[in-house]
Amino acid sequence: MKKKSKAMTKAVVFGSLILTCSLLFMASGYSIGSDEAAAIQVGVNLKKMQYEIQVADIGTTMEDRMKKQEEYKPFLTEQGYEAFAANRRSVIATGYALKNKLNMKVNRIQFENMNHDNMEKDTFSFRYSIDIELSSSELTSSQAPSVVTKTGHMSVVKQDNEWKVLKDLDNGFIADE
Repeated sequence: MKKKSKAMTKAVVFGSLILTCSLLFMASGYSIGSDEAAAIQVGVNLKKMQYEIQVADIGTTMEDRMKKQEEYKPFLTEQGYEAFAANRRSVIATGYALKNKLNMKVNRIQFENMNHDNMEKDTFSFRYSIDIELSSSELTSSQAPSVVTKTGHMSVVKQDNEWKVLKDLDNGFIADE
């Protein structure tokens, strides 16, 4: 009876050890996956803000445009925001939409993780592709919607426990069409 009890105790201890290791492994894998998902979500939010435009909602004054540019700050590091503002990323798509009287809507965004073993911790590097639907606004005659695909590269870093875009290299703006 004692041999059976000792064997049963060893089996329970061994089983508990395996279960604990499995849970720790899943938890660490889940953490990495959730960090990547959070970093991607910041990128998605930034690109949607940049490319989801209703002509009727575009402000016409410089004050309106400056106010709109400020809305990008929560998604970008300070360095990222400076580059984004200096390169006029916040106004190029808006200007295109206004000039052509077209509404824009993001249909699909796809991110591909390009991280390499030598990358810093809390940093993700992504390639992305965006399908943007261009459609008539209330200011134009009815046209069939068209879809434009844009690609780019984005670096997202964890700063003060939040994911923010450090660099966004958009390979060709909508205005290049």
